[in-house]
Amino acid sequence: MADLPETEGFREFASRLGCKPGYVTALRQAGRLVLTEDGRRVRVAESLQLIASTRDPAKEGVRARHAAARGPASAAAPIAPPADDGAIPDADSPAFPVDPLSLRRSRAQAEREEALARKALRDEQLEMGGLMQRDEVVASAADAIVQLRSRLELLPAVLAPQLAATDDEDVVRQKLRDGIEQALEELARKFTSIGKSEASA
Repeated sequence: MADLPETEGFREFASRLGCKPGYVTALRQAGRLVLTEDGRRVRVAESLQLIASTRDPAKEGVRARHAAARGPASAAAPIAPPADDGAIPDADSPAFPVDPLSLRRSRAQAEREEALARKALRDEQLEMGGLMQRDEVVASAADAIVQLRSRLELLPAVLAPQLAATDDEDVVRQKLRDGIEQALEELARKFTSIGKSEASA
């Protein structure tokens, strides 16, 4: 790349890539251009190298097939990039060498940053009470279900003497309804306390 100019304007660089100026703007917004200190011009050699090192290797096969279909003469001509649809721009020309080590390094760094962002969001949601620890929730729910079962199993022993003393079907129905309702209310209070204890922790 010794014959390349040191810097170019954005339109000149777009012409070099064989693309529209809007695509160069997308490259700049994606952090795939090296600019001069004032940010008004493109450092040509460094930008070409950065673009090549941040291409998606998954699309190399497609580019290779297109280049083969165009024939050997296409190697010197830049390939027009896809239309600017708001996506982060990808590879621009098969003439730029691909550095597999740089690609792996860039991908690993992106994955680390994404994992850190997810962890920070999870920690914030835990702190604000939007999330709860899974093990604690499972243990509390199991305890609540055991208490409900115990309460329901006690109903026959508690209600049998009361029901045996009356022949009124409505009274029997009401006593059964009250006993079941009390058990369900205790279960609801138990579940409500799970969220409150997590939020105050």
